[in-house]
Formats: sequence, C-alpha cells, structure tokens
Amino acid sequence: MTTGTPKAILVLVAVTAQLIIAGAPPAAAFDEPSPLAGTWKANISKSKRHPNHLFKSATLRFDVSNEVVTLSFTGENMSGMEEKGTTIFHPDGKEHPLEGLPGAVEISKWLRAGTIETIAKKDGKVIGQSTFEVSSDGKLLTATISGTDASGAWFEQVIVCDRQ
Repeated sequence: MTTGTPKAILVLVAVTAQLIIAGAPPAAAFDEPSPLAGTWKANISKSKRHPNHLFKSATLRFDVSNEVVTLSFTGENMSGMEEKGTTIFHPDGKEHPLEGLPGAVEISKWLRAGTIETIAKKDGKVIGQSTFEVSSDGKLLTATISGTDASGAWFEQVIVCDRQ
C-alpha cells in the first residue's frame, strides 16, 4: 500500500470512523433502502484532500444488506496507477477483525439512514476514523476521513462524491 493512493485512503476508511452513537437502528430497520447504497464518484474540485493523498480519481460503490455494508473502490493514484479493493463494515457497534491488517478491528454503526461512522483500532489504539454521510437530497456523499497512513503520518481530509 502506498501513500496517496485511493487504496491507502480507503483501506484506512475501512479501518476508521468516529465511534458512534449507541442505539441507532440497523439499515434493515429503515423503511426504505439505504441512501448510502449505490455508486459514487469523487468530485476532486469539491474535496479537501491531504497533500500526501492527491489521488487523481476514485469511485466508491456501497452495497447495504441487513448485516454488512460492502465498500468497493477503484481509482487512479497520484502516480497514475489503477487501484481497487473491497472493505466490509459491520454496523452493529461491535469489534470485528479488519481483513488484511493483523491485529486491527473495525467498529461501525449507523447514525441514521445514509450515515455510517467507523473507527479502526490496532492494539487498542485508534488508527483511523471515517464518517460517510449522504446529503438530504441523496445526490452527494461526504466522506470525512482521518487516520495514520501507510507512511505512518497522520492525515485528515474530506472527499465529496457525486451519485452516479
């Protein structure tokens, strides 16, 4: 994993988010399909990227079921190389092992329909946080992400995505 790539950023996303308001209902409890579900393309001009994470493009796809939220991503890193991957969130407020990162766990929870928060910990220490929030009109997704990247440096950024 290299610094500045969608993969590095989005794996951290998987390893991430602000922990979480207790008692929010699972996605299945909402009357309609989750507003988060679908494909989203990063709008670079609206985003506030960290200087070490100036990827050229990113597309996110969220699939929401009763038990998991699957985030698949593709994009072009700052070096022009294509990257892709998949991360699974378990929005039940409990710790779940984070695949591909030994000793790390993710804790995710719905705040409301269309908003999920996640935190990632390794050896009991927070290594990343993220919030994915769909706008009230359902057209924008705002991903607020912070954490320690592959180089060990802390970063914060806001990625705004348009629904596709």
